[in-house]
Amino acid sequence: MKADRTIIDRFADLGVELNGLIIPGASVDAVLGRHAFNLFVHNDHDLYKVSLIGSATAIRYRKREFLLTTQHQLRGVDLPNVAMMTDTGSHVITSAGSRHFEPRSDTDAYDITAFEFTEPCAAYPELKRRFFNLRRVPNDVLNIDVIGFLLTGFPSKAQAYEIADKNHIGVGRLAVVCTLEPQPNDPALLCVKAVSPLDLDPDGMSGGSAFVIQMQDGRPQAFFAGIIIRGGLEHFYVLKSGFVRAFLDACLERSVESGR
Repeated sequence: MKADRTIIDRFADLGVELNGLIIPGASVDAVLGRHAFNLFVHNDHDLYKVSLIGSATAIRYRKREFLLTTQHQLRGVDLPNVAMMTDTGSHVITSAGSRHFEPRSDTDAYDITAFEFTEPCAAYPELKRRFFNLRRVPNDVLNIDVIGFLLTGFPSKAQAYEIADKNHIGVGRLAVVCTLEPQPNDPALLCVKAVSPLDLDPDGMSGGSAFVIQMQDGRPQAFFAGIIIRGGLEHFYVLKSGFVRAFLDACLERSVESGR
């Protein structure tokens, strides 16, 4: 996937601004991709302690931590069992609750679920660094100012769960550099195209993170662009960050109304 590197390599000497900090160009893909994670489900099973069911994105918004994923990945899943794993793998940490809305057939805007990890993060501070601080969404710019997108997720075929090796989980993270494509009819979505077509089925990347690098105020800046809704070997669809933020605002308003 050497062709994919050309967009990122353009900033090797310049760096990219993210939330007011400058990321060295050579580290852009690693820094932007580190907020995407395997979506774990805790099992009440002696051997198969967790299931791997796709991807998720860790976001901190209004001082609360949320793990975001798509609703369609969660069919048949007992939502209270969705979890994060500590760095050592010694603890599987379930969420403090989830929020979602009823899906609609005319838009993908509601194909999102948020699992709250604010309380678990207080109990396990090591989890906090995984969450991206969502402070602002990308400003509207001309298409020529959009340099590229970095999508990160965990294709199902790239994961390994070795029971014989002390429940070892092999994590196969995939980063895909994309460019902007003509937009779909659904205003909630972005369509992007991989710079180089994938040679691996991306099934399982839904829920992963999408970041955009664009020129603003004369310098390259990176913004959270949204979460991956679905994709193929060439094209991906991303739920826009503005819709993600509106969803989280609605979740927090519900929490206030319910007294949480």
